[in-house]
Amino acid sequence: MTLRRTLSVVSAVALATGLAACSASGTGEDTLVISASATPHVEILEHVRQSGALGDVVLDIKPVTGEVDPNELLEAGDVDASFFQHHPYLADWQQQKGVDNLESVAAVHLEPLGLYSNKIAAVADLKDGDTIALPKDTTNFARALYLLESAGLLELDKPLSEADIATVTAANIVSNPKNLKFVELERAQLARTVDDPAITASVVNSNYALEAGLNPADDSIVRESVDNNPFENILVVRSEDASDPAVTALESPEVAAWIAENYDGAVVPVHEVGA
Repeated sequence: MTLRRTLSVVSAVALATGLAACSASGTGEDTLVISASATPHVEILEHVRQSGALGDVVLDIKPVTGEVDPNELLEAGDVDASFFQHHPYLADWQQQKGVDNLESVAAVHLEPLGLYSNKIAAVADLKDGDTIALPKDTTNFARALYLLESAGLLELDKPLSEADIATVTAANIVSNPKNLKFVELERAQLARTVDDPAITASVVNSNYALEAGLNPADDSIVRESVDNNPFENILVVRSEDASDPAVTALESPEVAAWIAENYDGAVVPVHEVGA
């Protein structure tokens, strides 16, 4: 059933959005069902819900669990939107699944990738042959390689700005002076590896770092730059709904200010912060 939404631009004085949604959950035309990662996505959506930005619309937030692929739920019509991924991840997911009916309608924030360790205090402390844990999925693995390159640990055969991130692998490394070894793990597991004696350091997405009690702004040895960063987190809907206006509450200056205030640099708003 087609999702129909009409949302107004958020003013500087107050958030006021009118939305009519045909809910995938079948709970009624005033319900919008969104599948979202716990941190920070669910927290941001909870703020939007409590702010009154959606008017009479009921926001039904379904936290992502490891057992269910949120994009599969969206593609099947079980939810109205997903909020957990960045553009390269979505593009790679659709290519792997052989589908093309999911689209971004709102860009919200960045979660800078970081390198963490309980064994070393700086990249200079890495020794020849040390092991680094990296995200297993294609786009975040490549993203992690570019993070290590920014720290002077690797050299890749092309800059990030010119790379097809979905095709970058370890084969694109042209220089690895410390002979670093890599182990690939699911993103949700990486924060736990900082105490693994077999792993010297781990590249962890900020949302999982926060969930593990790590402060990306203070605890990471190296942190991804937010300048010209293509990995902004997005709200995604089915293409049949993409002609509707984006959920402007998520892109509002007020929400940007809330993100900046509550995450202290660990999560960075994409849009200009409002007063």
